[in-house]
Amino acid sequence: MACASGDRKIQAMQEPKRLFRVALYKEGTSPMEICAAMRHEGEIWLVPDWIRSPRGRSAKPLRMIPLSKFPHKKFPRTSEAFADYAIDGVVPKGLFDRHIPPVLSAAFGVLERPAVRVQMGLLHYPS
Repeated sequence: MACASGDRKIQAMQEPKRLFRVALYKEGTSPMEICAAMRHEGEIWLVPDWIRSPRGRSAKPLRMIPLSKFPHKKFPRTSEAFADYAIDGVVPKGLFDRHIPPVLSAAFGVLERPAVRVQMGLLHYPS
């Protein structure tokens, strides 16, 4: 796929060292859910869905949503912790749809198909 801008540099795939767990409530649903998250460019990003590589060895985020757009808290890393972070309040359900309306995407700083790759072993949370 060609870049629309000639001055845009192609980034090498970044590989985070670990994934985080974020507890959240989606708009219109009642049970709390856990969403994957990762550190990218100095901040934590929610990763609600993945695109697996053809060989199944790695995956790329379909999209990433900055955790900083939501009021949240960090939990201490203990054996009792069920998540690393929790979002206070409700997350718009539209952020988890296959196609996000441009207005919602812009309001929450969504990155579509970023140049980040994760080894499949990291997609399984440690117990």
